[in-house]
Amino acid sequence: MARVTVLMPTYNVAPWVEEAIQSVLKQTYHDFELLVVDDASTDDTLDRIRAIDDPRIRIAAFPDNVGLAENLNRGLDLIDTELVARMDGDDIAESDWLETGIHVLDTMPEVGICSFGFQFFGEKTSLVRFPEHHEDSKAQMLFGCTVIVPVFRRAVMADNHLRYSTESFPAEDYMMWANAYRVTQIYNVQRTLFHYRTHPTQISTARREAQIAKSNEVRLKMLHWLNPDFTDEEKRYFLDVFVPCKIESKECITKLKRFAQLLISRNIYDNYSNEALQHKFKFHIAYGVLEYVEHSYFPHGYKPLAFIRLIISGLYTTLPTRNRHKILIKCLLFKAK
Repeated sequence: MARVTVLMPTYNVAPWVEEAIQSVLKQTYHDFELLVVDDASTDDTLDRIRAIDDPRIRIAAFPDNVGLAENLNRGLDLIDTELVARMDGDDIAESDWLETGIHVLDTMPEVGICSFGFQFFGEKTSLVRFPEHHEDSKAQMLFGCTVIVPVFRRAVMADNHLRYSTESFPAEDYMMWANAYRVTQIYNVQRTLFHYRTHPTQISTARREAQIAKSNEVRLKMLHWLNPDFTDEEKRYFLDVFVPCKIESKECITKLKRFAQLLISRNIYDNYSNEALQHKFKFHIAYGVLEYVEHSYFPHGYKPLAFIRLIISGLYTTLPTRNRHKILIKCLLFKAK
């Protein structure tokens, strides 16, 4: 029996599924099976999968469409290997994805889930890195999911009865890993080992409003874990202002900083590291201030006069260091012109 199962749920991903599967078959780690769980695709997804001749591929094709979350649960029920790796049928893995994740789990026994850096491609392109270490990553979970295409110990899920929540769709991953933070350590590899395709038909694009609403439910769950006694008004401020870091004036910045200190003062159950919260909140607000500064002071270019106004405002020193340098250089170059 293989040591690891790559779980790939599919539904109408015919244009991309062959490339996704080939990226798995080309892994430098060889002791795996690829379990493709098809959720009653109506295009030729299954035909394309069956045309790939490789004994490591196992196909579970279901006649009834149950949705991504329950389809993932059906896949988990079919797995009995020690380790599980999760990817979608329209993404691409780097060749050492499995090898890297398994090495982390083998050398760090306290870690139950290994996640990775990734790059968006398709409709948008950007690199994403989540905090490397568990406490920093957990603090960031207050804002959004920090686990992507993980390699994990099956026992962590089985022993703690962790399942994908159909009620949390299309934020089922966020809910799953939010629950996992309570029972195991999570580590994020600081390398790009996955390429995440963006296209109009995928769930995260087609159901953006629903995903935001369901993600907010997970955020409140993480906030409740910090402290269950926040008022409804505080919860609304957390979701509507603090998480998106809405800044419309200097007074907004002051309120955000006060709320950050309130959150830290309420962290009395030690479910989060105060140091990790302080670090996350500091940079979260700093980058919110950066967006406000760009919009308010430099809407028509990096003019030296606008830079002087920024200095006088006192906001310049609150920006992340590298961004302060970038703004200064842009203003100097503008003047040189």
